Amino acid sequence: MTVPKLGSLVVENQQTQADRDAAAVLNPDTFVAGAPFDAMTRLRADAPVHPVQMSGLPRAWLLTKHADVRLVSRDTDTFTSSRGNTLVEVEAGPTSAMLPGIDPPRHVHYRKLINQGFTARNVLRLEPHMRQVARNIVADITEKGEFDAVPDISAEMSLQVIADVLGVPAEDRMEVFRWSNAIGTLGIEDPDYAPTPEALGQAAAEMFRYCGELVKHRRTHGLTDDILSALLAAEVDGEKLNRDQLNEFFLLLAIAGNETTRNTLSHGILALSQHPGQQSLLARDPDAVKPAVEELLRWASPVMHFRRTVTRDVEIRGQRIPAGDWVLMHYLSANRDEEVFDRADEFDVTRTDAGHAAFGGGGVHFCLGAQLARLELRVMLEELYPNVPGLSVTGEPDRLRSSFFHGIKRLPCSTG
Repeated sequence: MTVPKLGSLVVENQQTQADRDAAAVLNPDTFVAGAPFDAMTRLRADAPVHPVQMSGLPRAWLLTKHADVRLVSRDTDTFTSSRGNTLVEVEAGPTSAMLPGIDPPRHVHYRKLINQGFTARNVLRLEPHMRQVARNIVADITEKGEFDAVPDISAEMSLQVIADVLGVPAEDRMEVFRWSNAIGTLGIEDPDYAPTPEALGQAAAEMFRYCGELVKHRRTHGLTDDILSALLAAEVDGEKLNRDQLNEFFLLLAIAGNETTRNTLSHGILALSQHPGQQSLLARDPDAVKPAVEELLRWASPVMHFRRTVTRDVEIRGQRIPAGDWVLMHYLSANRDEEVFDRADEFDVTRTDAGHAAFGGGGVHFCLGAQLARLELRVMLEELYPNVPGLSVTGEPDRLRSSFFHGIKRLPCSTG
């Protein structure tokens, strides 16, 4: 497995306020102190389609408006994912062939196969075990009294769900957690997490080997009712998922399934602690949980941007963008767009103006695991706050050094 090379995220030629704002939005150092929302607000107002040049990378155009993110997401003919979808340049390896990096028609065929594993029925089958995991988490933090919400709540929940999706036996789960944690650091610029090529390659190889053994066992001893079995049984036009496609799925699950839900939960716990009235609402009113899940997703925007490559000359908001340039869809900024969300900079679990871009801007690349993530978040909120209504954050969050994953590394908490 080839480790991606990060281009320098320092924006060159910072002459104007918009240049400086774009530089802040794309510089991972900025996010250690918190996301630069003021810069995003100015960009949306004054330069919503802004050119940036980063060392060693093609020219890119930073899109900060919700409508433009949706436009690009839905037009795969003009804005392709097939040449990569992040600021990480992948020379070779499994990540270059995963679903987010494939466009129609190949994407449609592959997604039809994967979708058969993620039907509503298959996802809902995970709820009983997911709820038991959440209850175990609540019991554990209640016993501790003082705890770190990231490993003790957010990471534990997301990793257990990954293991459940794959049907991993209890005795093997710690190994799967280790691999998922290692692979989940792919592209993270934080020195606490940056993987060495050897560690990343070894984790991927070990995970692929183990998942191959799982697949062999299922095919030999019979399929069950879990998502992995549904994927093995899936068939479109007489074709099933091959070994490479299954490996790509395992890798995608390890990255997306680990980081996104983990970061959404962590940001949600922090925001609710800062808004005790809203936390109290979740503790006493089960009907408040579903809209709260959507607000947590909007607020956290766990993946902050993806990119596309322009295939033909195009114009967005009067800016001519030539073929070959990149466009960066900034979901965190889009989810604070004042033209879409009333009081966009306020956290409000009762908000009704949905339509956030936390799972992308729609179209064929809409997040495959969206319903799984929603279920995971809902179950955790339903079990956490009614049983730990006094949960509070007791120290400053230690934020991830990344302009891609909107993450929190450590979040000291108390049960109250």
